Amino acid sequence: MSKKSNTVALDIECYVNYFLVLVKSEDGRIVRASMHNDKVDGNLAVMKSVITKSEVVTFNGENYDIPMVSAFLAGWTNAELKALSDTIIVDDVPRWKLADTYPKLRILRLAKGHVDLVGVTPLQASLKAYGCRIHSRKLQDLPIDPSALISDNDAKVLEKYCENDVDVTWDIYRTMTPELDLRRDMTKTYAINMLSKSDPQIAEAIIKHYMEEREHKVEKREGKVKPFKYTIPDFIKFKTTELQQVLETVRGCTFKVKPTGNVELPDAISQVIEFAGAKYKLGIGGLHSQEKRQVVKPTADQVLGEYDVASMYPSIILGQNLYPKHLGEEFLEVYREIFNERMAAKRSGNKTTADTLKIVLNASYGKFGSKYSFLYSPELLIQTTLSGQLALLRLIEAITHVGGQVVSANTDGVVVLMDKSRKPKIDGVCDQWTKQTSYLLEWTEYRALYSESVNSYVALKPEGGAKTKGLYESGSIRKGYSAQVCNDAVAAYLQDNVPVDETIRSCTDVRQFLIMRGVRGGAVWKGEALGKVVRWYIGTEGEAIRYSTNGNKVAGSDGAVPMMDIVESLPYDLDLDRYVEIAKQKLKRLGL
Repeated sequence: MSKKSNTVALDIECYVNYFLVLVKSEDGRIVRASMHNDKVDGNLAVMKSVITKSEVVTFNGENYDIPMVSAFLAGWTNAELKALSDTIIVDDVPRWKLADTYPKLRILRLAKGHVDLVGVTPLQASLKAYGCRIHSRKLQDLPIDPSALISDNDAKVLEKYCENDVDVTWDIYRTMTPELDLRRDMTKTYAINMLSKSDPQIAEAIIKHYMEEREHKVEKREGKVKPFKYTIPDFIKFKTTELQQVLETVRGCTFKVKPTGNVELPDAISQVIEFAGAKYKLGIGGLHSQEKRQVVKPTADQVLGEYDVASMYPSIILGQNLYPKHLGEEFLEVYREIFNERMAAKRSGNKTTADTLKIVLNASYGKFGSKYSFLYSPELLIQTTLSGQLALLRLIEAITHVGGQVVSANTDGVVVLMDKSRKPKIDGVCDQWTKQTSYLLEWTEYRALYSESVNSYVALKPEGGAKTKGLYESGSIRKGYSAQVCNDAVAAYLQDNVPVDETIRSCTDVRQFLIMRGVRGGAVWKGEALGKVVRWYIGTEGEAIRYSTNGNKVAGSDGAVPMMDIVESLPYDLDLDRYVEIAKQKLKRLGL
């Protein structure tokens, strides 16, 4: 292992008669150690030195890899390691409970730190799914059944498979560099290890740090949550009969909490609201309009744009003086202090502090709904989200009253089409709304809006470029992809009237043609097992991918040719006509 390599990625494989641990530095140096039929191959002292003296990167290593490697280096047998593995995976026993069953287990101390990418990555997805999203070169599912006895040849296969998983781990690590750098800065600032924490966990840790530093109580909520009602803020008032009825419906609702800790939304609140020629729905996640296949293009005498609420949930919490009752007003004192610190950091250009405290303010909202968090407060969750939604409905009513047409509404913003002559009046009612609510509005102008639905659209900006959402977004580690070249073709057509076939036929990057899908239970193609995460292109000689469990077709896989290993050149059988047709279908779904 190179002396300059301070970070290594680690993965293991565990079978009843075989165990492998493999670490790889960023410059490609590998250290491996294995045990086959209780016979060790490799220098365990070197392996222990590398692991304990490097920053170790894993995917789910906090719960699995690190306890397993600790047991292996302590001299456990193959059978004991397999039993421990099954306890963790099959019985779903978390790391903090392992000592009850395995009192002799001693977890290695990693002097340089441990990055568990499960916490840092944005969603609850598998290593393979993330690897697929970021175009890792090779995707491979476990090649040998976990219950099998491993032969010498099997061991060679597993070693190659394990190394590929380590390569994918490195790919994810590099992709998450900005998030990891911010977590390193947080760790130094707060003397709390943030490297493997999710955004909500970071919010929880920093709020706890602030409260304890000020000697405020920090304890989990005890007892069952009683049914409760939403308290309507004084500024929520409507002039129209339709919205007055909505308010009375909300006022009369009682909210109950499920055994899971989640709030059960009353059926009455879920009904469609019809107002001024548009339809809306309230929900736990926010207000959503219900448009389909909508094209909005302002004339020369009109203007189109979005009024977006800045820091909506923090503004609601501070504006209404909301706090978890079991934590008391001390929580609000700390929350306000964090908000003010973030604003000061933003004004001064201190990006690290501003970004850190933005996570705290926004991500803490999710913890209000988690019964495992000391921030748990379903009453606060409902008070926050419904206040935001009713406030937006009030804004919609006010804008409509002075001649604006609200064409879309989603969580924290409304898109409005208006005559240019009316914009000063509409800006005026928006200013009045901000004074009454204490929420701030930001304006973004669009030159056109094409919506398949409220959650899937393309909004063109006057200066060029577009805001995209849902099925029209580019793929990323946060979101899968489906023939990105078709989205590019749609955007080029909408922005510059470039024919879709021109964009598609000129593309030479094979990644832009790939489609990915998670397949529960695994997928097969022409009798070949592909695994639970698959990617393919559409070929002139392809055929559908099938579920291995029941033979049903995987959605959208007609004409598929799997590409589990990415090649650099375009396949000879790439069906460009099909991609052109998909792009045209997308345009139709946008209302064109």
